[in-house]
Amino acid sequence: MHIKRFVAATLEEAVAQVKEELGPDALVLSTRRVRRDAGLFGWLGRPMVELVAAVDREHRRPSAPAPAPVEAHPSWQPLVLTQALLDPLEAELRALRRDLEAQQSRALPGGFAAEIAELRQAVEELAARGERVRDPLARRLVAGGFAPRQARALAEEAAAAGGGDPRAALPAVLAGRLDARLLVPREDDPAVVSLFVGAAGVGKTTTVAKLAGRSAGRDRLALCSTDVHRAGGCEVLRRLAREHGIPFATAPSPERLLGELTRGAGRRVLVDTAGNGRSDGAALSELVRLRRALGPRGRVHLVVSATTRLDAMHEELRRFAPLGPDALVVTRLDDSDRLGELASLLLDERTPPLAWLGTGRRVPEDLALPEPQALAQQLLGAAA
Repeated sequence: MHIKRFVAATLEEAVAQVKEELGPDALVLSTRRVRRDAGLFGWLGRPMVELVAAVDREHRRPSAPAPAPVEAHPSWQPLVLTQALLDPLEAELRALRRDLEAQQSRALPGGFAAEIAELRQAVEELAARGERVRDPLARRLVAGGFAPRQARALAEEAAAAGGGDPRAALPAVLAGRLDARLLVPREDDPAVVSLFVGAAGVGKTTTVAKLAGRSAGRDRLALCSTDVHRAGGCEVLRRLAREHGIPFATAPSPERLLGELTRGAGRRVLVDTAGNGRSDGAALSELVRLRRALGPRGRVHLVVSATTRLDAMHEELRRFAPLGPDALVVTRLDDSDRLGELASLLLDERTPPLAWLGTGRRVPEDLALPEPQALAQQLLGAAA
């Protein structure tokens, strides 16, 4: 099998090059838009089309007349993956991953470092899609939403520990991996301010209310909300604070919040922030400024919903990365049918450690500390 990459200004030109060099039996493996010849990592270069094609060596010919471009080219047909096709692509992906890791290790500005991390994740996901999952247990995990790389690793470890029954060993293996990804709250934590951040509608206010309800009467506690522009955004916490005799304040700006913290010295403060959308760059910048002002007094809890798609949850992690989240809170676990995807998120080393699980709508009952064995059984579900 002969595989070659072609770059041209348009897709039609690239297909013509394939036909001229590889002949009419060539198969198109992939196409993508790229930039070439200028700027950092080529990002500022002119847009081009990159096409990867393959042909059996016995069918290859040195040259052939280039046919006129057609809308439905015969080389666009289903591709049967073979190891001969995968080996050179996997080697190229590994080389690209090494290059990205080398770039990431350099002292780059924060924005570029985030872009490098995003590119590295994309390369890893692309490599995982191109690799075949052979193990039956790993295939079951992939079908249940687990990422291929993590499914293979879990299946291999379960096979080594299972004594002939990897499926029976799998829950304990997953529990062990989850145990290393959990954050247990500590009584001696020097941080006195907990910021709860995340997209709109993921359950930040409910989480703060549940935590306040659990601590009412036992801790010196205060509540604060920055959600002052949404109608009714503060009312849930205001009412709960009144019922339990907990001090409550609103803070439309970081400066106002810092002032409230000064007046509430000696109390642990839970801060419910406004939902941050993709276009709310100014609001995120204010949160970053607040995080820096708090220093070691502050902790950031990123709240995500278990009903969210894995790619969207990764996008949330990337978007809130400038805050340096200390912990993850997963809500709506009872509503989710994406538990395999959630497992992939929790096992990813780039994900903050898991601190709390929202398991229902009751306040404060439906908030739980994650327990590795029970969580592993729940995440596996029917996948194993």
